[in-house]
Amino acid sequence: MTQMMKCVIKEKPEPGALVFTERPIPTYGANDILVKVKAAAVCGTDVHIMDWNEWSQKRLNPPSIIGHEFAGEVIAVGDNVTTIKIGDLVSAETHIVCNSCVLCHNGNEHVCPNTKTIGVARDGCFSEYISIPAENAVVYDPSTPVEIVSIMEPFGVAVHAAMEFPVAGKVVMVNGCGPIGVMAVAVAKKCGAAKVFAVEINKQRGELALKMGADEVLNPMEVDVIKAIKEKTAYGAEVVIEFTGNTRAIKTAIECMAPEGKMAAAGLPDGSVDFDFSEFVYSGKVIKGIAGRLMYKTWEDAKGLLAGGLDLSPIITHTLPLEEFQEGLRLMKSGECCKAILIP
Repeated sequence: MTQMMKCVIKEKPEPGALVFTERPIPTYGANDILVKVKAAAVCGTDVHIMDWNEWSQKRLNPPSIIGHEFAGEVIAVGDNVTTIKIGDLVSAETHIVCNSCVLCHNGNEHVCPNTKTIGVARDGCFSEYISIPAENAVVYDPSTPVEIVSIMEPFGVAVHAAMEFPVAGKVVMVNGCGPIGVMAVAVAKKCGAAKVFAVEINKQRGELALKMGADEVLNPMEVDVIKAIKEKTAYGAEVVIEFTGNTRAIKTAIECMAPEGKMAAAGLPDGSVDFDFSEFVYSGKVIKGIAGRLMYKTWEDAKGLLAGGLDLSPIITHTLPLEEFQEGLRLMKSGECCKAILIP
């Protein structure tokens, strides 16, 4: 008799259509591992899948299990697996790459055009068990709280963005302080930023940014951000870390950059961003896109930051049983939480 597990599936290609149900425990191949999920974190991507936006429609093929941020215990390994053992506490790099294209061969796996994403192109982690390639598993000290390990994937985006350019001794502006932005604030301060401005309209998230190390929060609904940044600095922000994905906010952030300023851009706008390109060129500014995590340098950087004392516990504001996934999605969509954790 096939053993079953509880899980959350996107049942149909339409808004909503998320169902808490049972499915067979997944099988695993010779190069895979089977993980018992201990904690899964709700992400904005899961909200997009729930709403069935254009991004989701292009990538998901329901019915499938959603969710991609998790921590779990390895309970079985494939015959060819030698680097992971039963009992290991793991998280996972969610981008499964081909390892055979030119980009992968040149060490740029994070932008592999053949990437398959856990919880999007294949079954995810809002379940009691998940099967993943062993090469995507990242092992953590067993004393690390599973809730913290479950947010290592989004933390990796924050680490990648905040460490893309040197921030030590610099004036840094973090544009958008959702969960990843708030974590980027903490990383920038841990890496020696002289001053961190957090730009955020949600007062609860602004307060959390201060708790995580921001020197000042600027609310665009209350102040002229460009004017404030220019008045409070010599020439503007030397490093901007962009997470809003809002075209107007991105344009504002570009104007906040100092000459020779750098922007690490991780937010995804729905439309194009128009700005004065001549001024951008003349002032020597740089914008660098941030795609996921460097594989696997970012994961090692993240481990180092945790070992160095960076505390992510304030990021986790809600913990719910898996069957209350709808409440977790609601909290994320409304902005009432930072990170909500689901426990199978």
